Amino acid sequence: MKNIFKSTLLVATIFAFSVEKVLADSNGVYTPYKPHPPVDTGLESSAIFYIGALVLFILGLATLSTAKILKEKLSK
Repeated sequence: MKNIFKSTLLVATIFAFSVEKVLADSNGVYTPYKPHPPVDTGLESSAIFYIGALVLFILGLATLSTAKILKEKLSK
């Protein structure tokens, strides 16, 4: 248990010290690359993207539910 706690603490410490170096935001640190706005594809600004995602999510849940019900019926 001690080794797990020490390993977790080590990983958390390494992550805490190195996470700002790998993030895209420079937070005032010099970088040769200028920030750029993301390219607007039009999908994020329209509701059709979110409606389509919701429909596909519900269809996926319905498929999983149907498969579970049919599996239970076949196993009897």
